[in-house]
Amino acid sequence: MELSERKQRILKSIVDEYIRSGEPVGSRYISGALPDTLSSATVRIEMSELSEMGYLDKPHSSAGRVPTTKGLKTYIDALMEDYNLSLEELGVLNELLEYKVGEFGKLLNQAARALSHITNYTAISVLKAPAASIERFKAVAIDENSFLLVMRCKDGEVKTKAVKAAGCSEERLEVLEAALNSHLTGLTAEQITLPVILKLEESAAKAAELINPALRTVHGLLGSTAKEDVQVEGITKLLSYPEFFDVNKAKEVLGVLEEKHALVNRLTAGEAGKPNIVMSGAGLTEANASVVYYPITVSGQTVGAIGVIGPKRMDYKKVIASLEYFAASLSEELKEGKEGEDKI
Repeated sequence: MELSERKQRILKSIVDEYIRSGEPVGSRYISGALPDTLSSATVRIEMSELSEMGYLDKPHSSAGRVPTTKGLKTYIDALMEDYNLSLEELGVLNELLEYKVGEFGKLLNQAARALSHITNYTAISVLKAPAASIERFKAVAIDENSFLLVMRCKDGEVKTKAVKAAGCSEERLEVLEAALNSHLTGLTAEQITLPVILKLEESAAKAAELINPALRTVHGLLGSTAKEDVQVEGITKLLSYPEFFDVNKAKEVLGVLEEKHALVNRLTAGEAGKPNIVMSGAGLTEANASVVYYPITVSGQTVGAIGVIGPKRMDYKKVIASLEYFAASLSEELKEGKEGEDKI
């Protein structure tokens, strides 16, 4: 059954006031808040029908109502007004975006701090670099017993390491470099299997003494590119809301935040290019909390996420506006940075 225009206005007014106050909303308040000339009795009837339809709940014997998860989702999807960020808020977010793309992890950490300040909720940033794959190699002679192996990954990161090996002539290094570029480019550490190594050894037979030291170095360099980080900012803000005065509910939310590896997987598995919303009972936490997060992608790969956790009645329009502005701007910056690197 679709909501009538009047029911939509009443539901919106209830959610707006509940977000502001955190208290059940009564018919007398709605009657005075709406521009329509509706009596308290008429509003009570509409509120009762909204309750029967699953949009509102009556927490105790008072006449007030609070929105259910269904009511909140309807508000977010169809009734919520757009939030215009203030010049001060835009200034904070734009200042963050001045970081270089190579400082992505630091940028996310700073973003969590800024978002916590702007929204007055707890903010979470996660960094999850996909498995590094090789783009190309360069082998440069140092002396007869060592050479410098330069490895560029497809994410633009460049790793170098001096390798000790006997017989580092220019001719052998050229053979090794050609074989590495022929057989290992496009692969991750896990994809460098025995058949690949055998083909590499066959291709670089003239530089046999250099192959094993080079492979050990490649595995080491690929392993050192792995990144996974979680930053939580403003946790005391979360505990300042009445919903979390209950020790058990507070412990549950804090427990979720402590499971950092699980947070990385959850927040980077959401739908890219839009804010994702998880409310109580949806697998993240059974406490009276919600999480709004935005995965950040580069070239179709999710490299991190930024999100806010707060009470179920959080100010969604402000949170979503802040996340969308930051995430959209950052994704564009990262895309331009990657395109610039590809031209080099």
